[in-house]
Amino acid sequence: MGNCVSRSKQPFPVFSSSSSAEKNMGNHISDGLPIAEPTTSFWTIPAAPIGKPWSQKNLPSYADVVIIGSGISGASFARTLLEYGDSLHVVMLEAQDVCSGATGRNGGHIFPATYHDHETLKTRVGENMAKKMVRFRKAHLDEILAITAEESITEYTQCRAVEGVDVYFDKPTFKEAQRKLQVYQCDMGEHAGSYTCYEGLDAQERFHLSPLAVGCIATRAGAIHPYRFVTSILSRLLTDYPKEFEIHTHAPCTSIDEPTSSCPFYRLTTARGVIMTPHVVHLTNAYAPALLPALKGVILPIRETMTAQRPGRNLHASTLHGGRSFVFFDSPRKGFDYLTQLPEGEHELMFGAGFESSMDGGANAMYGVHSAAHVGGAMPIYFGAKSWGAEALPITPTHEEDVGVGLWAEGRVKAIWSGLLSESADGMPWVGNVPVNVAGRKAPPASSAPSALNSSTRKLKSVLTAAPGEWIAAGYSGEGMVHAWLSSKAVALMLLGEDLTEVKTWLPESFSVTEDRVKMAKRTFKPDVVLSGKKRVFSP
Repeated sequence: MGNCVSRSKQPFPVFSSSSSAEKNMGNHISDGLPIAEPTTSFWTIPAAPIGKPWSQKNLPSYADVVIIGSGISGASFARTLLEYGDSLHVVMLEAQDVCSGATGRNGGHIFPATYHDHETLKTRVGENMAKKMVRFRKAHLDEILAITAEESITEYTQCRAVEGVDVYFDKPTFKEAQRKLQVYQCDMGEHAGSYTCYEGLDAQERFHLSPLAVGCIATRAGAIHPYRFVTSILSRLLTDYPKEFEIHTHAPCTSIDEPTSSCPFYRLTTARGVIMTPHVVHLTNAYAPALLPALKGVILPIRETMTAQRPGRNLHASTLHGGRSFVFFDSPRKGFDYLTQLPEGEHELMFGAGFESSMDGGANAMYGVHSAAHVGGAMPIYFGAKSWGAEALPITPTHEEDVGVGLWAEGRVKAIWSGLLSESADGMPWVGNVPVNVAGRKAPPASSAPSALNSSTRKLKSVLTAAPGEWIAAGYSGEGMVHAWLSSKAVALMLLGEDLTEVKTWLPESFSVTEDRVKMAKRTFKPDVVLSGKKRVFSP
């Protein structure tokens, strides 16, 4: 659930339509209700005031825009819409608590896959589009750093640039990574960024790694407390726009009915009542196909495992107390693991596994046993006994409400949880207006678009948005932290009918939602291959 993934050796990640894996993965998604997760994310303790069940006022019967989802996509979209828009009434629906989904359960990594994917992307979408997609990913670190500064939440959200280190334990994989880096740097030129390779003993000593490490590639990356980031922004929006913006938690949307002659709006049925709107915005990532059935098999759910672990007593030299993040690569077929570290408290290691994405037991399951066992024991191996040192002892807390006393384990693995991320069938996000043939519903008439009246004549002064319809930003393939913010910002500007000249300079056109793209993504499925998990793969 970090953002550091890329494509497997297969041209696209795929499911067999008859496989038990797909059936298990979809068995709960299809009913439209995001699950009440069976594990507690470390990020969410203590809960932000907005993160608790708090909005018990009645659901309004109408809103100009209804947002479904309250993670990083929802925060970006709402922030853009309210600050660029003109007095729109915006309602956000959340099935559970605010930021209780993938954003509040991920690794806090802002570490885009760049050289890992560039050559494959170039083959698939052409060199110019590949470059644009990589630049889009890279832009997110500076964008999020700027947002936290604007919101005055940099320190609170622990948002920071770090030294990002790819660590390799397999020589052929490392050599292939170096080759791909050369291709990437040659193609990207001044936009490539700075990368430094370290081999053998040099890599081990510089980053205080296990003698098993064969090499490293280091560059600039970032890390953040994702739950604090989202809840801070949404809290501020509620304060600044008390009449325009409201959030309703525990209000899962179970169906969307198309407009009729007697009701020219979408009609959304929720657990808290019915609401009508000319604009529906799908920002639920893995759950998007529940309300957009045409995307089943196109956006796929994957359960992955995250942990918060106490660092070994010698580990500060490796991690710089949160100043470094890591991605660990084993052999080409086994994927990778990812690590950030909190800069305060017990300096917990936020360690997640791309090692396994099994959905045994279905979407309602907790983390997989093998994945949990792997993340629970991997780090002393990756760093080596000397660099890890003795096991740390829990720090005696001073404020119970701040650290979740009694909730966390006392050993190395302080907390372990899981959550659902999404995998896009063609490896790219789905961003923009949803065509009616994909939505499966006709759109409201143009006359139902929100409009402003002249206060003196009470006549129509201006239409406030683009034509009514459905909108989406989803399918981030585990790379939400380097796709979601700008994707959702772009969708908000589209809905507002803004001039998109500047947006088109940075938003890849290949992310657009079209009927042909949906059909192509479904045609690429290979019936004998089951999705094996998110990977940065280097084929020797």
